[in-house]
Amino acid sequence: MLVLLLLAASLYGGYQWWHDRSGAGMVDAGASPNGFVPVEMPTGAPRGAVLVLAPPNCPSEQAKRSEALVASLSRAGIPVRRGSSMAFDVVNPTREQREGVDRAVKVFQRGAPAVFVNGMAMSNPTPEQAIREYRRTKG
Repeated sequence: MLVLLLLAASLYGGYQWWHDRSGAGMVDAGASPNGFVPVEMPTGAPRGAVLVLAPPNCPSEQAKRSEALVASLSRAGIPVRRGSSMAFDVVNPTREQREGVDRAVKVFQRGAPAVFVNGMAMSNPTPEQAIREYRRTKG
């Protein structure tokens, strides 16, 4: 019985270590009221506009959600730019910048649409969340 208890405790400890190591909770760090997290913005991301990253010309459900989001933002008068990939051009990044890039990558990996707005990002937000975040960060 003691062996089973030790095995269970070891497995649980390993799971916790792996979970913490993988940064799984990092995407939720410092989330805004709308669910967006602070990130390092991709190179070329427009300031004062929403960047929506999604697969181009794709019939998938993710692509359909992306199209609906872009249409909603446009109807609300919010400038939108579409893209399908991201890159970062950060020379000698600070710890904060590296963490921001890591959070941006995690948002992107969660699936389309990945939405970036004024230093904040979220995967698959509702149109309402994206509109509120744009207005909140418009500055």
